[in-house]
Amino acid sequence: MASSGRACVYIDGFNLYYGALKGTSEKWLDLAAWSSLMLPGLTVVRIAYCTARITARSDDPRAHVRQDAYLRALATLPTVDILEGTFKVSKPRMFRVPSVTCSCCNAHQPSCSCCRASTVQVVKTEEKGSDVNLAVQLVADGFQDRFDTALIVSNDSDIQPAVDVVRDQLGKRVVVADPRNSRHPSLIGDERRQVRRNALVRAQFPDVVHDAGRAITRPGPWA
Repeated sequence: MASSGRACVYIDGFNLYYGALKGTSEKWLDLAAWSSLMLPGLTVVRIAYCTARITARSDDPRAHVRQDAYLRALATLPTVDILEGTFKVSKPRMFRVPSVTCSCCNAHQPSCSCCRASTVQVVKTEEKGSDVNLAVQLVADGFQDRFDTALIVSNDSDIQPAVDVVRDQLGKRVVVADPRNSRHPSLIGDERRQVRRNALVRAQFPDVVHDAGRAITRPGPWA
């Protein structure tokens, strides 16, 4: 990759969270500091962070409070733009798979309406819009010549057509960082970057971030 030039970074927030941050203590991530570590020698002029605001759930009633604190911390970074999609929670019925070790499931106890039914109600969460927002911003910035190199933090193959446009039609270099570090990534660019834990550890916000005189404190542990 070129050792100098302008770079824009495009991050699928849920992809990054579930691929590299969930279950770790590195969720208080300073995206500007991390982007600089991922693209040494380049000047990062913009970071588009694509996400959606989550809602409280019975198993984690303060999840949205932690996310709000993080988004407020990100908003203190001048190069970060937060682009919000939508977060939907529904309770559809879906076909169940009986557990092979459950005598109730396999015996179809008449008294158990759950076991009698072929479907069960589940809580389904869906994030909508991040991939579209990311693709649109990538192409728009490319046509406006805002970057020489783009770093995409995702492994969503739906973004591939946008990547192809900026590579093939605009001659821009695209670096892909798959948060899961898959051996066979779904998204293909000019180069790949590993999402390494040591870089995540080095790029944490301080425990207290200040925004217009207000203190934003690092939340307690995330799940």
